[in-house]
Amino acid sequence: LAALAAVVALAWGLRRMPVALPLLLVAALPFRVPIDLGAGEDANLLLPLYMVIAAGVAAMAWDALREGGERRGGEPRLLLVALAAATALYGLQASYSADVPFAARNIGFFIVPFAAMFVLLSEVEWTPRLLGLSLAVLVGESVVFSLVGVWQHLAEEIFWNPALDRSNDFHFYFRANSLFWDPNIYGRYLATAAVLALAVVLWTREPRRLSLLAGSLAVLLAGLFVAFSQTSFIAVLAGAAVLIGLRWRAGWTALLAPVALAAVLAIVVFVGGTSEAEDSASEVSSGRTTLIEGGWELFKQEPLVGQGSAAFSETFGELEDVGEGQTTISHNEPVTVAAEQGVVGLLAYAGLVAACAWVLLTGMRAIAPGLGAPPGAIGEPGEGGDGVRALARIAIASAFAALLVHTVGYGGFLNDPLTWALLAIGGSLAAAGSADAGSKLR
Repeated sequence: LAALAAVVALAWGLRRMPVALPLLLVAALPFRVPIDLGAGEDANLLLPLYMVIAAGVAAMAWDALREGGERRGGEPRLLLVALAAATALYGLQASYSADVPFAARNIGFFIVPFAAMFVLLSEVEWTPRLLGLSLAVLVGESVVFSLVGVWQHLAEEIFWNPALDRSNDFHFYFRANSLFWDPNIYGRYLATAAVLALAVVLWTREPRRLSLLAGSLAVLLAGLFVAFSQTSFIAVLAGAAVLIGLRWRAGWTALLAPVALAAVLAIVVFVGGTSEAEDSASEVSSGRTTLIEGGWELFKQEPLVGQGSAAFSETFGELEDVGEGQTTISHNEPVTVAAEQGVVGLLAYAGLVAACAWVLLTGMRAIAPGLGAPPGAIGEPGEGGDGVRALARIAIASAFAALLVHTVGYGGFLNDPLTWALLAIGGSLAAAGSADAGSKLR
């Protein structure tokens, strides 16, 4: 009853101040609350985000019933179709999963509310001021998370994850998790914020803004360092490579980026390690090579339709006779999709990634100097107007590339609200840009 009253009150406030909805959604993205699901199971759920989504949906429904207003429809149709196909297929393949309750939780706690959030964010008119405020909220929260992580590293004390606490006792280094449960999700959030901030740094010339963003970026990288997430480091490099290509020379970046990536992976394999006993690729990668090999075996058992949505952990545990408490998540999104959903799921996943890339990069030749646009196509970020929207598109496309790389190395593509938020905002800006270009041609 208290939650319902809070949602009604928040919905009333959002109707009076609609600009608060996107800012509250962005602000609530990282906050997870541990909930006991019964039968000895628990989950870290995004309860603050759920409340804002519920209030936003209630406010939208109230406006539709009272005023009969039409939806703005800011999302590209191609992206909608790809998302609908991928999520509907996931629900269909949950029907024969070896772990139906886990699949149902993924659908109920992640896919459904995130899809609603996607619609809410797509309805927003992303003005330069709102884009700037959203970036300030995201980077500001990330700076706080980074400072907490650095403090944890110095004090050698973490919050609310006993498994990580035990793991730190056996490693050369101390992994911080800040206010997150998982250091890798903490690293993913910081990596996304760092790429977005870096985009503005590359274009701005105003000293005060440049100093503020550069200082924030330094704090974010410090927080990322104490997370010791290999995948997050690689994700930042991938996002920075896309940014550099769009800012200066896309062709040269495409040639040199694979060389740099190979060098980073070599350092991770030959120099990296978490204890004296780690002297193999499997150990350096925290056992992920074994998980990937197991995922391949599961795929070969059911190559067409897979083991069923969310079945990887259950079926891998049976295949490898894994003991209780040991990791049974593949930490690799393509491997997870192959094992759980087979060739059908891989086609849907590939189609979704291709649709995301197509939508986010549509019209980029007109605004990105690295693709042939005039050097002054994007002016000073503080000047406002179309230049800010164009820079936001470049920043979001680069951040999405970083996020995609992180999911390939760790997993959780559609189970992360960051994915849906970036696609909603980036897709809405792309659709608005296409409409503006069409009106100018007419």
